[in-house]
Amino acid sequence: MENKDMTFEKAIKRLNEISEQMENPEITLKNAVELYGEANKLVEICKKSIDEAKIALEKTE
Repeated sequence: MENKDMTFEKAIKRLNEISEQMENPEITLKNAVELYGEANKLVEICKKSIDEAKIALEKTE
C-alpha cells in the first residue's frame, strides 16, 4: 500500500500488528529490523495526519 492510500486508521492498525509481531520471542533480527523500519514510516504518517487535523481545528476557532 502506498503512503498516499494509507489513512491514519490503517496506519494505527498496522502499527498494532507490528507491535504484536515484535513481541514474538522467535522473531528474527532481520525481520525485526524490517518491521522497525516500516513502523517508523507509519509513525511519520500518523504524525502528519495529526498535524493536519490540528491545523484544520485551529482554522475553525
